[in-house]
Amino acid sequence: MRTFCAAMLAIALAATSPAAAGKRVLVLMDERPQMEALASYLRNKGGVEATIVDQKSAPADWSGFDAVVAYIHGALQEPTELAIIKYTKDGGRYVCLHHSISSGKAANRYYFDFLGVRLDGIDKAREPSQPGDHYAWRHDIDLTVVNLNPGHYITTNGVTWPEKTAYRSGTGPERERPAFTLKDAEVYMNVPFTDGHEKTVLLGFKYLDDRNGALYMQDSEGWVKRAGKGWIVYLQMGHTTHEFEHPAVAQMVLNAIAWTPEGTR
Repeated sequence: MRTFCAAMLAIALAATSPAAAGKRVLVLMDERPQMEALASYLRNKGGVEATIVDQKSAPADWSGFDAVVAYIHGALQEPTELAIIKYTKDGGRYVCLHHSISSGKAANRYYFDFLGVRLDGIDKAREPSQPGDHYAWRHDIDLTVVNLNPGHYITTNGVTWPEKTAYRSGTGPERERPAFTLKDAEVYMNVPFTDGHEKTVLLGFKYLDDRNGALYMQDSEGWVKRAGKGWIVYLQMGHTTHEFEHPAVAQMVLNAIAWTPEGTR
């Protein structure tokens, strides 16, 4: 009977995300409920085993993990910062979620250079801004997530895009793109890249700030980047537990873990 159940479980996992089944991930966090919700999805839909720890409890050796997921709202301690960079450059997969890029990391010496991002004017982050002006954030808003790379595994495999929205990517023409809307979300505005064209952009966001009428369409909601022998995947979604229960959000995190970059098969 146990053999039969194990076989049925294997079939079920193969039907959901065969590329992820059996993978082990280390989840570094300082807010556990959101990561418990994500870990449940990873386990049930992908067969991924997640070890959830805070920074002080992180193991010394990360080599046995197929990916490291970070969900750190507060300070990123330097030993963790250095371990993330070393793990990734040595060939690991770093899945950076939501506020793991935020003003709380601006004091870190190496992290933003490693990611290839910049946050300007963080002292004004709570104030309304304009596209291209100072970094700003705001929560409890409606945020439209836009698929800018519909041929990519991370944005496509098992992900449903029920909406269409008019969106202008960079300086290109405005056209309809696949999208979905998150309620009671958080947006990070004006997070420019500092590494030229090293990133492959996956997602943009569209947000109208009702405080000053500023309409944001920015290609910074999700991206991938080579780092040494490894890869960084950034997904800005994930403000609340509810967002990690959203099938498109959770599935893209699972895809980020399972994705095999071209040329590495």
